[in-house]
Amino acid sequence: MLKGIASDMTGSADICRPLRQLESAIGAGFLLPNEIIMFSLQSTKEEFTFTNHALLKIHGDNATTTRKLVERYDYKSHTINHVEFETAGRADRDVEIKFKIGEHRISIDIAKDEEATVRDYYKVITMLGRVQRKNERSWEFARLSIKSSSEALYLTEGSGHTLTRQSDEAYGWVEQAYERTHPRCYRDVIHNAFMELRTVGKMIS
Repeated sequence: MLKGIASDMTGSADICRPLRQLESAIGAGFLLPNEIIMFSLQSTKEEFTFTNHALLKIHGDNATTTRKLVERYDYKSHTINHVEFETAGRADRDVEIKFKIGEHRISIDIAKDEEATVRDYYKVITMLGRVQRKNERSWEFARLSIKSSSEALYLTEGSGHTLTRQSDEAYGWVEQAYERTHPRCYRDVIHNAFMELRTVGKMIS
């Protein structure tokens, strides 16, 4: 309680730090089946937990309240765009990661002395968004392909039975294409992004 009051008074209530013990995240209590935490940022007022399925944003009105709102943004239906990193000036106490997930703007203030660590988080979020957008393009190509194929078949084969069969086959193909380009789990994407960054870091050092 005293820590929360002090945070509110000093204006540091929304300045996050990376969680080293992920099991202590508030978001751990809101995980769905087969969902795991990949990384998390937490302050006395709010928490941003990135799982293999979604971003969980958990926040209260102030640092002392026990009343929290949990918002879930699934990667399956919310694409990440416009990822930005704002470094700290001489007088600043924090750096900032900003991005859009779906139609929602997210801004995460992070303690200045954690900048080296959270630069990797910025990169991973950027790489995750790239994969999502690649999947979206693949989905659009699949839709255009099935539309063109359906129109061509409709012109060449006009029997009701044939058209019904073609419609069923097209539906099955579209459903498969959607599931392939809109996965629920991005664990491998996030894990591989961290591994790639570590490999690059070792090569540079």
